[in-house]
Amino acid sequence: MIIDPKKVTFKAVRAQGPGGQNANRRSTRVQLWVRIQDLPITDAQKKMLREKLWHHVNRDDEVWVSDEEERLQSRNRDKALAHLDSMIVSALRVSPPRIPTEKPRSAEDIRIRAKKIRSAKKKSRRTIESV
Repeated sequence: MIIDPKKVTFKAVRAQGPGGQNANRRSTRVQLWVRIQDLPITDAQKKMLREKLWHHVNRDDEVWVSDEEERLQSRNRDKALAHLDSMIVSALRVSPPRIPTEKPRSAEDIRIRAKKIRSAKKKSRRTIESV
């Protein structure tokens, strides 16, 4: 999917974690947002995107992503765009319907055998009545 970089909002903030002086001086963490309405997809796909990525959609109907793995802001920006792209593609993928299959006869035999063993164990615990 091709996302127009002009429609994406970027923000660079301080990254967390180790990094020494570089982490204290540079804003390498990248956050980006893109409005769902601005994506080049159909309305049905936009609805599907809102349902599947509900935890990445904010009140302004924007999909957001954050990335801070790299030490350079430009690399984090590229990774965040790639992450957003892969999230959208995976959310729009429709999985094929599951075709139910019958249980194999061997599975039924194993279940019956286990029931008989459990039954015999419980039967052996009963008190014996005198005749």
